[in-house]
Amino acid sequence: MTTIPADPFSITPEWLHEALPSSVLGGGTIDAVTATNIGEGTGIFGEIVRLGLAVTGGDGSAPATLIAKMPCTEPANLEVARMLGIYERELNFFEHIVPTTSLTVPIVHVARRDDDGRFVLVMEDLSDRWDVGDQVVGATADQAAAIVDELAAFHAYWWEHPELDAMDWLPTPNAPAYAAAVPGIYRAGLPVLLEHWSDRVSPEAVQVAIDVEPIFDDLLQRTATGPSTIIHTDTRLDNLFFAKDDPSKIAIIDFQLALRGRGVADISYLIGTSVPTEVASEHWESLLRRWHAAIVAAGIDYSWDDCLHHYREATMYYLSGAMSLIGSFDTGNERGAAMTHAYCTRLLEHVVDIDARCVL
Repeated sequence: MTTIPADPFSITPEWLHEALPSSVLGGGTIDAVTATNIGEGTGIFGEIVRLGLAVTGGDGSAPATLIAKMPCTEPANLEVARMLGIYERELNFFEHIVPTTSLTVPIVHVARRDDDGRFVLVMEDLSDRWDVGDQVVGATADQAAAIVDELAAFHAYWWEHPELDAMDWLPTPNAPAYAAAVPGIYRAGLPVLLEHWSDRVSPEAVQVAIDVEPIFDDLLQRTATGPSTIIHTDTRLDNLFFAKDDPSKIAIIDFQLALRGRGVADISYLIGTSVPTEVASEHWESLLRRWHAAIVAAGIDYSWDDCLHHYREATMYYLSGAMSLIGSFDTGNERGAAMTHAYCTRLLEHVVDIDARCVL
């Protein structure tokens, strides 16, 4: 059977039993499947549900729950997702990168696509052994340090790797689709920022956002000049898990937006969007130095001055993420609105804290 369900809530026991490797069910039979939405307010480009399995027979090793992920349904978000090829990108990431990666990621049991650009992923549910981060609450300095360590090892492995150029399914930050879409997204959000958000952030942050607009296209091109590695690009706390028995151990999900680009961009995005403003203000430089020290210890020649300059450029570029949430995308429910507020206000204030203006 090669069909793909209409949505995650349409997954039937028959479809799932056929799709899963027999080893996952331990020889048992799926009698019933329930689906609970766990993506509201956290995912913009995907529908994510937790599947509850009622399994009889077998050796008792079948999981009680699995996670299913399919394309989003909101039309504007879906159009952007398909234009950027993000669904195919995540499938390729699991197929080509995960087998060699140092990252801890969920085990994928089913990965299917069709000619219409639809897909379905069915994967391990991490929730029994891992606690997901909460972007609205934000990361502590210790949590951020653990994430930095995990990302640094991954970045170092793929740093200027000879296989990068052959990964044509993995875009660069200045790929035609990005160069065509992202500047417009930034400029569409700016008037909304000025009209509706100027009382939520400092005047200095608003002014930086205004000053970036004329040079945003150039800024986008700068972020693609290397040094290159594989970057996640969506290192928000909602995509990060902490082991229940050792919170210094990190697992990562959601590789739809992965790119070939500067590794420091992942650190900028993490601190800028998922660390509360007062914590980021105090710890951003020590966290960045921690990442830089790990890169250098891996034998990579990358100066601190370049690292800091690229960090500031990345943070300025990621203002486009704030503009997209402010001006373009459906953020879903109440939690989505809270996440948008945390993301945007933190990032806008971070560009002031790090004196990112000096790279304009």
